[in-house]
Parts: sequence; C-alpha cells; structure tokens
Amino acid sequence: MHKNAWISRTPETTCHRRPLLSHARGKTLEDYHHFDNILLVVFFSHARYGANLEYHQELYSDYFPNILYIGPATREDAGFNHSYDVFVDSYHSDEDLTDPSFYKMAGRMAHHMLYTALQEYDCYDGYLWVPFDTLLNIPRLEKFNQELFWYHSPWGSSVFNPAQTNSQDSPNVSLHAPPAKISPDPSINLTETWRGWGLDWCDPHVGVGVCMEAFQKVPVDLRERLATFTNGKTRLIGGSADTMYIPGRHRRQFMEVLGLFLETTCFLEIAAPTTLHLVAPRNEAILFVDHWWIYRPPFNASFVRQKWAEGYEVDTFHTFHWGEREGDDVWRGNYANVVDVRRLLSESAERQQIHFPIR
Repeated sequence: MHKNAWISRTPETTCHRRPLLSHARGKTLEDYHHFDNILLVVFFSHARYGANLEYHQELYSDYFPNILYIGPATREDAGFNHSYDVFVDSYHSDEDLTDPSFYKMAGRMAHHMLYTALQEYDCYDGYLWVPFDTLLNIPRLEKFNQELFWYHSPWGSSVFNPAQTNSQDSPNVSLHAPPAKISPDPSINLTETWRGWGLDWCDPHVGVGVCMEAFQKVPVDLRERLATFTNGKTRLIGGSADTMYIPGRHRRQFMEVLGLFLETTCFLEIAAPTTLHLVAPRNEAILFVDHWWIYRPPFNASFVRQKWAEGYEVDTFHTFHWGEREGDDVWRGNYANVVDVRRLLSESAERQQIHFPIR
C-alpha cells in the first residue's frame, strides 16, 4: 500500500469556524479523515439544484465533512427543509445570451462566490473550489499536499502516481491534461479582434483589457513574483477555474488580490487563475491537477476509464452529468451515476494502491 508523504498541519492558534448551513452537512464515512479540515466549496452558476445537489451531497459527503453549496438563489422551490441548503450569492449572476456584442454568461463572475466563501468561512486548512458538475477522483486527491496550491498550472509539479511509470516527470502534453494558458501581450489592443465568448481574452467587457485594470493595482512584489514564471514579461493566466485549491494560510492574501479583480468585470477564468499565480510563493510548488474540460460525451465515469486506457490520469473533470434530458426534453437525474462513480473510486483506489472505503 502507498502512503502519503505529507501530514496535515496542526493549527497553532484557536480559531472558531462559522457553522455551515444546517442542511448542507452529510455524514462522513467512519474512520475516514483525509479532508476533515478542508472546506469543499461547490458553486452553481445557475439555480439548477435538485438531483444535482442531492446526488453530489450523497456521494461526496462520505469523504468531505465540510461542504458549502453556494449559488444565485435558494432552494425554496423544494420547501422549507431545503431552504438553507445553499448559501446565496447572486452577484452578477444574470444571464443574457441574446446580444452578440455582450454575451453575458451567468457564471462569468462566479469568483465572487469564491471570495464570499473565503470571507465567511475562516479556520480551514484549505479550500477546494469546484462546480457541482466536476467529478472528483478522491483517491488521487488524497495524494495532494494540503499545504500547497493545486491547479493545472503551466508551471505545476506532478503528484506521485503509482499508476503511471513516469509520473515524477514535469507535466507535458503527452502524459497530462492540458495546462492553463498564458495570455498574449496585454499591451496590444486585443479587443479589436473580439468575435464572441469563445475568444474570452479579447472580450471588451470581461477580457484582458478589463482584467489589466485590476492587475495594475496588484502590489508590485506580487506582480514581480508572477513575472518570474513568465520570464519577466507581463502576462495573465487563464483557463478553467473548475478545480482550484487554496491553502488556508494563503486565504487572506488570495482574497485581497481576488478582490482587486472583482472591482472590475474581469472574467472568472482569467481572474482566479491569475490570482493564484500572483499569490503562490515562488519557492513553493503548485501541484498540477490533471483536470480535463470536455464538451463531448461521455459526460460520466466512462470518460475517466477511457483516459486510463489511453495512459492518462484524471484527477477531476468538467462537465460531469448527474442526469440527462430524456425523450420528452425534460432533464432528470440518474442515480446510476452515483453508483458508477462509487465503483470508479474503488477502481481508482486500486490504481493508487491505497485503502479506500466505499459506502
């Protein structure tokens, strides 16, 4: 059996946690304690709760005793017993896809929810930020040092993987999921080439031009820290923000920098990754998460098994579907996905050579 090489820290001072919402707590499996001091922050860009939340909670509360569900509205449609399931944060959560000159997606400012979670819930060793539709390969995440940042950074360090023979090498496209991207030179007027949301770097409302207003307010020492990653050039970092881990010891500074971006309308997928790289100490590793962002099926555990067969690892992936639209065009949850993910976690534990409990 493989054992983790790191040990969770012991808090040096007494800190009193704010109680989590009463109905958002599950029951962790007995004798499982890897994430006892971690807050799993699960965000919803739209108020599409129902089975998405219920299945997520049933599965992941086995391993995470502290889960905060956060979204743009309550679950009052499900009645009083569910009215406190979700911490409500509706900041810039409106959606309007009718104007091609300003394609307003509901999740464009979801990093306000991340800021809210960090502000309201102190006293955790770390914060794992994911949307409800990201699958978490928990046996893999057990191996990540909770003292360090986790992200699919272009400069990330691999986490030991006994299922891959050369997993100690630096991330590369032949072995790992694609890393986040580095922006072009922001001194160029990128907005002139704006053609739609797909080119979010160039969006005149949420892109690099807007983000640079915040970047220029970041303390010089932090900008210089980021410049050491980019060979002294001014660059922003962008990519999926669907898996990100912030160590608790960096919570305050991460909030302060993220707050500068929130003073603008800078897009989530530029603001959050850039903040992480501004705050991460240069002498500490950023652990590389094999995070996959997919837009073609299979949107279930079969995707992970396919990648395993190809020699890759999947630490997390988005988009994972808890259900599908059926013949009558009505979306329904499918509990078989919960069962299959539990089976997948058992298979992953065998690959990682660890003991792992399954309900």
